[in-house]
Amino acid sequence: MSDPRVEFGVNVNNRVPVLNPEEYPPWSMVELAREAEALGFDAVWVGDNFLARSRYECLTTLAVIAGATRRVKLGTAVLVGPLRHTLWLALTWASLDQLSGGRTILNLAVGGGVSEASEREVTREYAACGVPYRQRGRYLEDQIVVLRRLWTEEAVEHRSEFHVLDGVSLHPRPLQRPAPPIWLANNPQMYGVASPVVERMMRRVGRLADGWMTNAARPEQIRTFLAAIRAQAREAGRDPEAITPAYQMTLNINADRARARQEAVDYINRYYFTEYQEIGESYWHADPFGTPEQCAACIRGFIDAGVRSFSLRFASPDQVGQLRRFTESVLPALR
Repeated sequence: MSDPRVEFGVNVNNRVPVLNPEEYPPWSMVELAREAEALGFDAVWVGDNFLARSRYECLTTLAVIAGATRRVKLGTAVLVGPLRHTLWLALTWASLDQLSGGRTILNLAVGGGVSEASEREVTREYAACGVPYRQRGRYLEDQIVVLRRLWTEEAVEHRSEFHVLDGVSLHPRPLQRPAPPIWLANNPQMYGVASPVVERMMRRVGRLADGWMTNAARPEQIRTFLAAIRAQAREAGRDPEAITPAYQMTLNINADRARARQEAVDYINRYYFTEYQEIGESYWHADPFGTPEQCAACIRGFIDAGVRSFSLRFASPDQVGQLRRFTESVLPALR
């Protein structure tokens, strides 16, 4: 809908109806998805958690949206893979892909927090689900292998640290062939560039993923990490250009920049139970909050850094208004 190489999608905020149902009731998510499709957006995205941040369950939400739309892609931003039983996830996602006409993008992550407090909540979430928190990265890597095998092989024999399958056959299989795209999301910018954690993140994406999503990063950081991902892909014998670079962006568009920033920080504080005084001190300081011109310039910087897919999350009570404002006043500057 803009540069043919760049797609724009909308995060329908499946947490907000739990926090503020009077302001944004559950059916508003479906309305926002329909509006995004009508305006020509490429995808609809939903978040995921069990306990750490209460929200409407993402697969159920996507199933409802699938029935209310016909064209937009349906993605998770992001699904915490290790908290899902792999066989159930394989069947559920295959069913969603079939019933939606092959429109799904399974975007996975290990989960984490933006503060020490939220990290503790995620750790408790893993404990409640009976999944070892410190092994979640290895689990996710094995999970991706198993998912693809279940979706493409007739009878899967697989023995590993986390999965034992003796001739398991899965039906129905996804409509997309050979399998729906599996993306990985992580935030290496939270660590030092030389950190072994970052190296593991980049290796995981480069060797296993069809796409990579991050957030709260600056364009120059994205360039650095994309180079590392592509190097890992080449080392694994994969085409590095086949990995879609994506960014989940939190934004607020307003003719008055100060008002956009204040509305955004108020929204974020309610969403995460934080106490930021201004958006510049928040985790999302690299994202655009301001006039249409300022937002377009910021987004252009990410496109120039290599981003080819955006999930837009509007930090405003007026979700539909922000969506329309983006369409009318920001997108034309990106075409």
